[in-house]
Amino acid sequence: MMKAKSSIPEKSSIWITLTGVVLAFLFCLLATSMVRIIYPESSSFFEGLLGSGKKLAALDPASVFSAAQPTPFQPGPAYTPMPAPQPDNPTSGSEESMQVAYAPAGEQSAPSNKPDAENINNDEEEIPMSAYVGSLRGSAQLYTLDCESQSAVDWARFFGVKIDEEEFIDRLPRSDDPESGFVGNINGVMGQFPPNDYGVHAAPIAKLLKEYGLPAKAKRNWDFESLKKEIANDQPVIAWIVNMPFEIDTMEYTASNGNTTTVARFEHTWIITGYNASTVTVVDSEWTYNVKIAEFLERWEALGNQAVIYTGD
Repeated sequence: MMKAKSSIPEKSSIWITLTGVVLAFLFCLLATSMVRIIYPESSSFFEGLLGSGKKLAALDPASVFSAAQPTPFQPGPAYTPMPAPQPDNPTSGSEESMQVAYAPAGEQSAPSNKPDAENINNDEEEIPMSAYVGSLRGSAQLYTLDCESQSAVDWARFFGVKIDEEEFIDRLPRSDDPESGFVGNINGVMGQFPPNDYGVHAAPIAKLLKEYGLPAKAKRNWDFESLKKEIANDQPVIAWIVNMPFEIDTMEYTASNGNTTTVARFEHTWIITGYNASTVTVVDSEWTYNVKIAEFLERWEALGNQAVIYTGD
């Protein structure tokens, strides 16, 4: 009788245990579903536990955002520019005409045994990626509009010719045409168009420098590659630009002699003494600093890419 009575509690405890296990399992499934809904990024963890990654991925809310575009807070993959393979029959070897391909960072392009088109002609001079003339020093302007004369004096001193600036200014011809001589008052107001106080262009400066024995030559509509060649040959260049930080404002001006030329407010000169892939180094009176190439080219082009160079003749 004692054994029969004790079997009833044992059977009850088994059912209670089984019921508890089932309830616990159901609770775990419910908790898992709630966690996956609230925290979608936890899907990969549960997929690994359950071994059903492919099926769960279809239901994973995070998969909705898998094709989202990069944002400022979620940068995309980094790429490194690399030269594209050269065509079998290259038509140009200039840097500007070279195509650029992009490959994931860390990869390298296969080396090419083909010679650069730029070097096929042995007469062409190779231009280095960067070059600097280190020994040219500028000096302060004496007047508000004597930048061209000051640049000429500093440039001449670099080539071993000492010129007194006051004398140089006195010897400059006067005209209402900046292509023929100095326009206006040397100590006049900046930022004007001729025939008001203005300045002088490249041709009269080069002509006067030649009178001092320097093989100077004025250039117009010149190109940046040629300018870089001069720098690479340790020959600084005087360039006519629109001064920073003023806006570029140009016009076509006809002088009393009938000559028409492009003039600009805040016409100015820099001595270009260096360059690299992104900047040019300029001597501006007593200051030396770097200017972005795009900024320089825009301001140089405004006045017709004028320059004075040393020909060595």
